[in-house]
Amino acid sequence: MRTRRLARSALTRRSSSLVDVARQVGGVHAQVQASAELQLAARVDGVTQQDVRAALWRDRTLVKAWTLRGTLHLHPADELAVWFAANRAVAGAPQALPAWPDPNGVVHPPVSVAERAKLQAATWEALGGEPLLREQVADEVVRRAGKKHEGRLRSGFAFFLTETCQGPPQGNKITLVRPDRWIEGWRDVDEQEALGEVLRRYLYAYGPSRPQEFRAWFGADVPFDLVDVEQVDVEGRSAFVLAGDKEFPNPEKSVRLLPEYDVYVMGFREREQLVPERVRAQVAAHGRGRYEGPAGVRFLMVDGVAAGLWERKKRAKEVEIAVSPATRFNRKALTAEVARFATFLGVEPALTVG
Repeated sequence: MRTRRLARSALTRRSSSLVDVARQVGGVHAQVQASAELQLAARVDGVTQQDVRAALWRDRTLVKAWTLRGTLHLHPADELAVWFAANRAVAGAPQALPAWPDPNGVVHPPVSVAERAKLQAATWEALGGEPLLREQVADEVVRRAGKKHEGRLRSGFAFFLTETCQGPPQGNKITLVRPDRWIEGWRDVDEQEALGEVLRRYLYAYGPSRPQEFRAWFGADVPFDLVDVEQVDVEGRSAFVLAGDKEFPNPEKSVRLLPEYDVYVMGFREREQLVPERVRAQVAAHGRGRYEGPAGVRFLMVDGVAAGLWERKKRAKEVEIAVSPATRFNRKALTAEVARFATFLGVEPALTVG
């Protein structure tokens, strides 16, 4: 199972295409932009950080949007409509929003269903093909919908951004665009067809799997009979694959450095098979690991199994990577991975192990 997931996550034989990898893994987790970039660096040969940013902001072949579990992911631009439609298929009826205390302790009034619809429509009308800062969008929404919920708009804009995507950042601030005006050839997709396609993508990349594992990955319950599947036995555990997709490749040796929120870890929900006991102790002692578990840490992976943790610090001319192994590994292969990241970032490598 590990070997199959490694191969289908482009972690054994790497790809030559950023877009192909983003499609193959069902989106690249991108709440942390640096993590998203290193996930691609680990999987695609011959690319640099600037290549990823050019694909996002210049060529628009990749797009950054809120999809799986309501979190930011990078997707091929030509299939973002599929992910939005799949989310709509499981969203249910719109709900009113209760009163909300923002991070500064200000309590904002409730928003009715009708008011929420009006604010979302105003947001959609305010956006276009040219990137706008959140403050600029808020100004336009207030002009269209009134000032009653202005404080909430400026404190927590995510309440009204269901199907937007990000444009190029301005300094440390995000910009927002309308996907149907940002992405050439935009075409809406049937919701049930989209949901089936997302399930197929998941089962291909992360199967054998079970419905509860898909729910944790996607964020909603979806019946597996939406697509053609067959049941298989994996180490005494019953799970599902796409019908006819029972190829399990032979193991290949690999050493990889995976950043926090890497899609291989996010899709590998049988965490007891992914993270051995000695590494679980490292995760529990780690600042992010203590609260987020395996998803929030950076793993040294040996043959698809966590073999330790690592940290990074990027300076002007080098990237310092400190690895804390919990088991034996191939030092030469690790050195090559560190050099790969340094080349991607355009700096010199500095590796410490201990």
